[in-house]
Amino acid sequence: MNRIKVLLGIDKAIFFTLFGRFWSVAAGLVTIFMVTHFLSPELQGYYYTFNSLIALQIFVELGLTYVIIQFSSHEMAHLIWQKNGTVLGDAQSKRRLQSLINFSITWFGIAALLIILILLPVGVYFFNSSAVMESSFDSSIPWSILVVFTAINLIITAAAAILEGCGKVSDIAVLRLLQSLASVTVTWLVLWNGGGIYAIVVNCIMLTIVGGIWIWYKYRSFFIDILRYSKNSPGMDWRNEIWPFQWKIALSWMSGYLIFQLFNPLLFATHGPIAAGKMGMSLQIIAAMNAAAMAWISTKVPTYGKMVVSGKTKELDALVARGFLQSFCFLLSGIIGLGLIFLYLSEIKSPFSSRVLPLPLLLILAFVSLGNHVVSVQGAYLRAHKEEPFMMISIITGISTALFALLWVPHNGVAGAVYAYAISALGIGLIGGTTIFFRKRRQWAIKRISATL
Repeated sequence: MNRIKVLLGIDKAIFFTLFGRFWSVAAGLVTIFMVTHFLSPELQGYYYTFNSLIALQIFVELGLTYVIIQFSSHEMAHLIWQKNGTVLGDAQSKRRLQSLINFSITWFGIAALLIILILLPVGVYFFNSSAVMESSFDSSIPWSILVVFTAINLIITAAAAILEGCGKVSDIAVLRLLQSLASVTVTWLVLWNGGGIYAIVVNCIMLTIVGGIWIWYKYRSFFIDILRYSKNSPGMDWRNEIWPFQWKIALSWMSGYLIFQLFNPLLFATHGPIAAGKMGMSLQIIAAMNAAAMAWISTKVPTYGKMVVSGKTKELDALVARGFLQSFCFLLSGIIGLGLIFLYLSEIKSPFSSRVLPLPLLLILAFVSLGNHVVSVQGAYLRAHKEEPFMMISIITGISTALFALLWVPHNGVAGAVYAYAISALGIGLIGGTTIFFRKRRQWAIKRISATL
């Protein structure tokens, strides 16, 4: 058994993350079935377009959660956890971690307020606009509740990112599993009892409640201790340390919205909720597979940061390469299985197959995810060095995706969306990202050699 664990590269953090993501995949499939069974094709479109519009929160979050993980992991290289739930070690590192947490609380507090003030009215206008569709369904109340709890959950997400960066990767994986178990169960109950689109609302409410209770119960001593820590020494300089890294991450993540989330609202507006529902469900299936594959990488991000600080370049390269091989094989196997399943569903003329994209378009999305996975792994490696060299390529990919989508989707529908996604992701994202990855590695190698001379 231990040999199998070593071969697969599965440790405690990966186990809980994988278990959580396998549960998410399985639960997602059940949810997809229930959505197709209990929601009309029109409400399915609302369901997935709600998700896409709520993802606009990234424009106020500005990638800070990822930055928190990176910077806190670097400080934790000089700190250790105590049995009482606090951290001890280098005084300056603890002070810097404290200032990072203070800054994060302020940032996400303002971001939560902006989400309510901006996203709530934007969504109400979009869904109730006569230009979108003529419908008697009033989405204002469920949308408003969803926005409010999304804003609250943003604070909890920040706290989880801090703990993850401080090395509590397996604990956060457990938290996410508990959140998923609770939120998905309630979602099913609401769908089963005819709650319709409110299923997505109660999902967010449960995520918020479970996350808040769990973090307060397990780690309130950590946050209380570090927030009361002495402020006599200087903390992190946001302007000179965090922002030069964060703004690049922010632009990359905002570009990611254009790449992954623009299609549903655009299809909703131009071809109605049914087309948006098919695209949304297909993207959800692909995203679940890719998220499960990224467990081999995302659980090691704090470790990558510590290795960079310690100068363990060879060990870092070996760890990333092994994780990439394992995760890529997992994703490829999943894609093959996905193709076989939907081929069978199409052959037996299952009504479920009509709720997603046609099989050729679905497979294009699936194989594009392989290219995206390569770029994601490369990005995790480079960002561990507190750099974001993918910023420009992400912006170009996002803009090109948006332009292609605006050009093709109104006339070609879901096919135009898939082609816009594939051409931009592979033609620009994969090729450009891989070129940058090897160029940066070569530059760092030359710099290390020069330092030894």
